[in-house]
Amino acid sequence: MGDAAECFVRGRLVFVSGTGTGIGKTHFVAALLLAARRQVPRVTGIKPIESGVNAGPESDASRLHRCSSFHVKPFGYTFPEAVSPHLAARRSGVRIDPATLELGIAAARADTDIVVVELPGGLFTPLGDGFLNADLVARCAPDDHLLVAPDRLGALHEVIATVRAADAMGLGIGAAILMAPELDDAATGSNAHELARFLSLPVLTYFPRAPVEELAELPAMKIIVDRVLAVPGPSIEQHPL
Repeated sequence: MGDAAECFVRGRLVFVSGTGTGIGKTHFVAALLLAARRQVPRVTGIKPIESGVNAGPESDASRLHRCSSFHVKPFGYTFPEAVSPHLAARRSGVRIDPATLELGIAAARADTDIVVVELPGGLFTPLGDGFLNADLVARCAPDDHLLVAPDRLGALHEVIATVRAADAMGLGIGAAILMAPELDDAATGSNAHELARFLSLPVLTYFPRAPVEELAELPAMKIIVDRVLAVPGPSIEQHPL
């Protein structure tokens, strides 16, 4: 982090990125927040950049706010158009400022036991000219970084490519989470096993389609929570439900 943000450090900082958009990141983070609340009192989830926010369905940030046990001062950027954040910002005449995001995240972290930051879109989604989600992760140096992907055809390429690209930037991914897609295909259910042949990740797991309250109760979620809270435990490359 930058000098101004370093003075805020207190709780654990976890980033959740994805291989794309509309893949279940927010649903997973909401369940993670509910599960983490059972172990530590001050848990907050934030999504500081979100496009496609209008008078329609509840925003992702609002869902995370509702599942948090502690609420921080709102900050960040919301845009009405459901397009890439950098394009939504440009069309709104706004520049997404990395320093503003970094300071807001650091301030949220200072007041909590754990803050979970959900990024918009994929890990390499642009936030501005020459600035990606991955660059924000690098600036903030989180304690853990989780990658969410859909458990469908194409997941092998998406996860392997994202993990290798993250490794090349020095962004370690501590866990890959496969979320059940809206519609199963021939690859659903086999991707976690196959990914373990190509990647060495501390945690590689999957979650079914279920309400967040049910996901929060699963043994696989306890593995994730123990990891993000730095609870000592065995290294697990693949953990079923």
